[in-house]
Amino acid sequence: MQKKFDWRWLVSLYILPILLSGITRALGIYIFVSPNNFAPGGINGLAVLLEYVTGQAGFKVNSGYFLILFNVPLFFVAFFLLGKREAIVSTLSMLFTSGLLIVFDYIPGFPVYGTGEDGPATVTGLMAAVASGILLGAALAIMLRSCGTAGGTGILASVAKKKWEYLSVSWMTSAFDAVVVIASFFVYNQGASFMVKLDPILLALISLFVTSKTCDVIVHGFQTAYKFEIITDSPEQLAEEIMERTHHGVTLVHATGMYTHGDKSLLVCIIRKRQVAEVRRIVKEYPGTFAYFTQASEVYGKFLK
Repeated sequence: MQKKFDWRWLVSLYILPILLSGITRALGIYIFVSPNNFAPGGINGLAVLLEYVTGQAGFKVNSGYFLILFNVPLFFVAFFLLGKREAIVSTLSMLFTSGLLIVFDYIPGFPVYGTGEDGPATVTGLMAAVASGILLGAALAIMLRSCGTAGGTGILASVAKKKWEYLSVSWMTSAFDAVVVIASFFVYNQGASFMVKLDPILLALISLFVTSKTCDVIVHGFQTAYKFEIITDSPEQLAEEIMERTHHGVTLVHATGMYTHGDKSLLVCIIRKRQVAEVRRIVKEYPGTFAYFTQASEVYGKFLK
C-alpha cells in the first residue's frame, strides 16, 4: 500500500517560511524603509533606491517591480550553479515580497512610518532604521533556517566564491551592501548639506547592524555561551573551584604536549557570558596555567552542574 503524502511536512518546511519571510520583509520595506529615504543594502536596498529615483523623475515605480526584475535572472543563476531547492525557496519568498509591496500601494490608508518627502526627522528615522532591521533580520533568519540561503546578493557572492575561492561569501555580501549604501549618498537629499546627506548612510548602517543582530539571535538562539579550554598542572583544585563558583560542570581530558611530550591535563567548561571575568580571575590564581576561550553559539543538553 502506497504511503500517503504528508502535506504538513511540506507546509512547515517550505510554504510557511516562504510566507513568513515574505510578509516580514515586505512590511519592513514598505512601512519603515521606503518612507524614510534610506536603503539598507542588498537587492532590497537597490530596489528602494530605484523607487525613489523614479519618484523624483515623476513616474514612481514600486520597489516590488524592481525586486521581480532582479530576482528572476538571479533565480536561474542560483538554480543551475548553486542548488535547485535553495533557488526555488528563496526566489518564491522574494517574489511573494514583491507582490505584497505592489499590493500595499493599492490599499487605501496602508500605514507607513515617516514622511518620505524631505527626509525623516532624527528620532523618526532612527526608530524606522531599528524597526526595519528587526523585521528584515527576522526574514533573513527564517530563510537561512529553512533553506540555508537568503537569495539576493548572497547568490551573487556564492557564485563569485565558486570562481575565486579565496574570497569570503560574507565579505562579498558586505561589499555589495556597502555599494548600495554609499550610492544612497548621491541619491537622497540632493542639494542638502554634506551632514544631511549622511543621514541615509547612517540610517542604513543602523538597519544593517540591527538586521545582523536579530538574525543571529533567531538563528543561534539566546543560549550564547563561552567555552574555556584550560591546560593546568592542578586540574582537581582548579576544576573544583570553577564548579563551585560558576555552578557549571568541567570535563577533564588527558593530553600530551607535543613540544615537551609530557602529560597534560586539559579542562573544558561551558559558562555564561557574564561569568567570563570570574573564570579568568580563577585561572590567574594558578601560575603556569594556559587558557583560552571561544564563543559557543548554541548549547544543548545539561548546561548546569
